[in-house]
Parts: sequence; C-alpha cells; structure tokens
Amino acid sequence: MGRAGGHYWRTALLWTAMGVISYIFWRWLVWYLLPFVVAIALTFLISPWVDRIEGLGLARAWAVLASLAAALLVFFVLCGSVLSLLAAELLQISHRLPHYLKDRPLEIGRYLQQWNDLRRQLGIGSGNLGQEWDSLYHLAAYLARGIARGLVQLPELALILLVASLAAFFMLRDQRQVRRAVRTLAPPPWRHRIGPLSAAMVGGLFGYMRAEFALVALTGLATMGGLLICRAPYAVLIGLTAGLLDMVPFMGPTILLVPWALGALATGNLGLAIRLVGVLAGVALVRQTAEPRLVGRGTGLHPLVVLFSLYIGIRLFGAGGVLVGPVTAVMFKAIAQVMADGAYSPPKSG
Repeated sequence: MGRAGGHYWRTALLWTAMGVISYIFWRWLVWYLLPFVVAIALTFLISPWVDRIEGLGLARAWAVLASLAAALLVFFVLCGSVLSLLAAELLQISHRLPHYLKDRPLEIGRYLQQWNDLRRQLGIGSGNLGQEWDSLYHLAAYLARGIARGLVQLPELALILLVASLAAFFMLRDQRQVRRAVRTLAPPPWRHRIGPLSAAMVGGLFGYMRAEFALVALTGLATMGGLLICRAPYAVLIGLTAGLLDMVPFMGPTILLVPWALGALATGNLGLAIRLVGVLAGVALVRQTAEPRLVGRGTGLHPLVVLFSLYIGIRLFGAGGVLVGPVTAVMFKAIAQVMADGAYSPPKSG
C-alpha cells in the first residue's frame, strides 16, 4: 500500500509539473520558440517527400531543398488564392453597403423599432438610432484596428517563416545528428524512451492536425460550394468563416446559416431560406460521413476530452486556446501512453 501510494503521488506530482511547464510554454515561451516549432512541424510534414526524392538518386541536401521549396510554393499559392477571393468579396461588401443603407432607411428604422420592442420585453431598456450606430462604429473600429495590427505584424511573420524554413532545412539535412543530439540531452532514464515518445507525440499531434485541417477544409469547401450552387452572396467569405468556426464543436456553418435563414424568412425571402437550410443539411451530411473516419484515425481523443481541452484552453489563452488546448491534450496522451508502456513492459533478461 505504501509503495502504491508513493507511486500515485509521484505520478500526480509529475503531471502537475508537466501542466505548469505547458502553461509557461504556451503563455510566455511559444512566441520566442515559434520559428523552431514551425520548423519541427515542417520537418515531419515533408520528411516523406525528402526520403522519396532522395531514393530517386538525388543528394539529400538537394532533396530537402526541392521538398521545402515545393511546400512553401503550395502554401503561398493557396494563401494568395484565398486572400484574393476574400479581398474581392470584402471590396464588394464595402461598395454595396452604403447603397443598401441609403436605399432602405424605412426598413432599417422598422428593424430598429422591433429591436427596441424586444429589448423592452426583456427588461433591458430601449436604445435609439444614435446608440445603435455608435455600437456599429465601435465594432467597425475594432475590426479595423485588428486588420491594422495584422498588417503591422506581416514583417515579423515573414521573419518567422524565413527562420523556420532555414531551421527545417538543417533539421532535415542533418536528421541523424539532430536525433543523436536530442537523445544525448535527455536524462539517462528517459533516453531509451525518446524514440517511442517522439513517435507517439508526433503521430498524435499530426494525426490531430491532419484531422482538424481536413474537417475545417471539408466544412469550408462544402459550405462555399453549396452557397455558390444556390447563388447566395459572399460564398467565399462565409465558407471560410464557417470552416474556421468549425474548430469549435457545434458551431461551424450552423451559427452562420441558421440566423441568415431566419432573417431571410422574416423578410419574406422564402426561397433563400430554403436554399440555406439545404446547404446546411448537405454540409451536415458530408461531415457525418467523413468525420468518424478522419477523427477516429487521426486523433485518438475522446470527444469529451476534446471539449474539456477546448474549454480550458479558451479560458486560459483566449481564442488561441482553440488550438492550444487539444494540442496539449494530444501531447499529454502520448506521454501517458509511453509512460504506461514503460511501466508495464516486461523487464529485459540478462
């Protein structure tokens, strides 16, 4: 009983220490180490390409350079295409919005009156046109500041990508030396577990990332395609937003298309409301068909664990916790798996 109790408290202390280290890393250290985190991700992502190209007889350094250049080219082409479509739709909105507000003053006044009636029924008082416009102004100013901050950070992001690309090149070119150095830096009792631990962590992490990326892309493309088919406006913008929101359970296109359909129904546009509900049903069908295979194969996390990690991540790190929480859960699962295998593996003879 004493040995079991001591083992329990050592395990609890170890997990507490890992939790504290994870919090410190994500809160303060990740921005300093971000280029090398991205480099590690690039290394494991394009490593199969490097091995395949090297197998064709090309020197490893040139195989690494070709694979890295191809990956970056695909990344920039995809980002450029998406940003171009997004900019075109935002420009279209900016041109249409003033005319819409100018041509529909009576409708806007009626909607504001209905909104005030609802506020009075809920007991939160009524607003006036000036207050509503002031709220919209502050929202627009907040979005503008966010876009400006993003533009200001573009040089920093370019530097991060440059350092990450160079680090990934050296990691891939000198892969054996890097692995040997990491194994040497590990504590002696953990050196024989470095290989299984890194394999479990990388497998779980990339399985989760692949599954999430596939689901986000599937949701975004399905929503975008459905809106394009039914000729709804701003299909690209809404599809991208739905894909990003899909990282949070039970959100995705539902939180966008359901209010849109209700608004169309309230304004008498029954056809648009039916088409939007059809798009939502089609996206749900596609997701229900693909999600079990993608998630089951990729993550290995129970949905309750994903939901808990999302909640804790958002509470601790804000919007970034949508990614930080599940990634930390996947890493902890890999560590627990390796620890369990080491604890219960039979001793070596001799």
